[in-house]
Amino acid sequence: MTIKVVGVLGLALLLGACGGGGGAADPAPPPVVPPLSASCEPGSVARLAREATIQAGRATELVLLACGGSALAEPRWQQTAGPGLAMLAARSPALSIEPAEAGAYRFALSFKDAGGAAHTAELALEVAPAAAGPGLSVRGEPSVWGGGSLSLRAWASGLSAGELAGAQWHWEQLDGPAATLERRDEARLVFKAPAVSVDSLLRLRARLSLADGRSASDEFTLLVQPPPQPAANPLFGGDNLSSRVYPWLADGPHARALSDCIYHPGLSGSNPNNLCTLSRLPLLGQQTAGAVPTVEQVMQRLLVSHDWMAAVFERFLREQDPHGDFRRMLNASTAVVIGGRVRPAFYWSATGAIYLDGAYLWMTPEQRDTLSESPDPRSAYGAALAYSTPWRYVLDNRHATPAYPVAERPSRTLAALRYELARLLYHELAHAADFVPPRVQSGLTGHLRVYEASPALTASQDLHQRYPFFSQEMRALGQVLFFGAEASAQQQAYRPEDIVHFFSQDRVSDDYSYSVPAGQSVPREDAAMLVEEAMMQLRYGLLRDIAIAPQLAADASSSADLPVVWGQRGRIGEAALRPRVRLVLADLLPWLEAEAADRLASPVLLKPGLSWGENLDQAAIAAGRPAALSGAQRLAEQEQVARQARERESRARAQALHKRVDLQR
Repeated sequence: MTIKVVGVLGLALLLGACGGGGGAADPAPPPVVPPLSASCEPGSVARLAREATIQAGRATELVLLACGGSALAEPRWQQTAGPGLAMLAARSPALSIEPAEAGAYRFALSFKDAGGAAHTAELALEVAPAAAGPGLSVRGEPSVWGGGSLSLRAWASGLSAGELAGAQWHWEQLDGPAATLERRDEARLVFKAPAVSVDSLLRLRARLSLADGRSASDEFTLLVQPPPQPAANPLFGGDNLSSRVYPWLADGPHARALSDCIYHPGLSGSNPNNLCTLSRLPLLGQQTAGAVPTVEQVMQRLLVSHDWMAAVFERFLREQDPHGDFRRMLNASTAVVIGGRVRPAFYWSATGAIYLDGAYLWMTPEQRDTLSESPDPRSAYGAALAYSTPWRYVLDNRHATPAYPVAERPSRTLAALRYELARLLYHELAHAADFVPPRVQSGLTGHLRVYEASPALTASQDLHQRYPFFSQEMRALGQVLFFGAEASAQQQAYRPEDIVHFFSQDRVSDDYSYSVPAGQSVPREDAAMLVEEAMMQLRYGLLRDIAIAPQLAADASSSADLPVVWGQRGRIGEAALRPRVRLVLADLLPWLEAEAADRLASPVLLKPGLSWGENLDQAAIAAGRPAALSGAQRLAEQEQVARQARERESRARAQALHKRVDLQR
């Protein structure tokens, strides 16, 4: 089977002149661009790669590559005929599709070359019927910048759990620049793409061997591209490399500035002049003059790695933000970035943007397939300490967020994802409003950069001056837990009972409030945690549990069986915390009623001696019948432990980003 190029690829450059005669030489004819094919011919700007055979029921990749070491821009795929397909990466140079039916399919493809000339082509594919026997399909995002981390999963179809028991997996590289594949014996493959200087193809094969002798295999084609030229000291460097995103509104009023100013390898961490001023990309609050932004205005500030992320985010703003909190808080930002490889989720005053992991927004398993499962770097910070501080959000004595095991390929509704996304937005946007609060946004001048627009006294600074931490022991432990300082002998000797004394007598809602990078004096996470927990209770009725318990064993996946030494449900309602909550809400969310903090419920003590799992259902404890967790609840607890470790590690790394930027106010 071959690719049919129905249209002419390439737009001729039209040259003309006014007047005539005078013996002037005829203009040179425009260059002829060959039709799109599988190879780079003389004059070609691009080529297309695909599998030789495409079968129904298996994912396959269509890949657009630049010729001659050049670069392509604004790729767009559109299906024009055949049974409907999920086009989840339609604005990426590589498209993964999974036809459910055999037959004829047609696509329109457009892109621009390095000179800005537009090109189009039409592609025709024939899909063969599904093969007999066990089926295997490799799914994942089919393009990555060199050096980026990614994951792929091989999915077996038509096999029972019994048939898969004892099955063996094996991954191998068939072609392309060498990549190091470390764990080859699992259904999931996580690795780092090799560095390349030109668009390159990396071909992989997954093989499944069943105990009864049957086997199945599938291949995956990955496009590895050289990233844009990085700065000498890139703003996004180390383990926080930028990844490919694009303005959701390609023709929006801020599209060029979003591309240049927010998430680009060329942004420098040592050259403040490399960062954009507010005249180039103003805060949303400057545009709205403090009014509630419309959803349309927010969407003009959005960069995404996949269109579906923009669609879900827009639905969330329209359907799950009835009070306008998130749109109002976005006034403090320049942009929102949502990506499948954004790790960690964070706010950065260097750009004024918030960066969100697309994992918070997926609704279908197909959308989830486009997200990298590449784990965040996980540390052993605090492993030498003798205590742990599990936490969770609860609603009606159950986990607010259930588990969604990836292997079961579940879907979820918009309402089901709202708590996790809302919690993330309240936290990260609290950081944005802390740096540039509503009271100063409309009066900012265009020559400033975001980090220069912060007032002399922010909510975090005011909080620190008026209501400082009581416990210096907990502040010192924050360096161990979140930044890897070596625990002293005294800190290692602290028992959970000692931590209860230090923490319960202080006026913070969570021990993450003590996360303050070395060399910094203002505890920024303190205000963000107060806003997050208060707003989740005020807007959604969610209560946050926090406990102090013995250290979780290194090989334990769940905190469910940890005995609670002390804990509270809804600590944010503690009387000692309320003046601090009032301060941050008044400055960062001034549209709330003045008595909002007084509506927070008084906290409930968890039951010492019972396990963390048994403390979930406080109604059962009150009735004298503590309930053990069900299987589904234990799974939710397991996911919570992983999420807790990942988020705290990620946020600590996000704070450390500021240390790489030589910026002075």
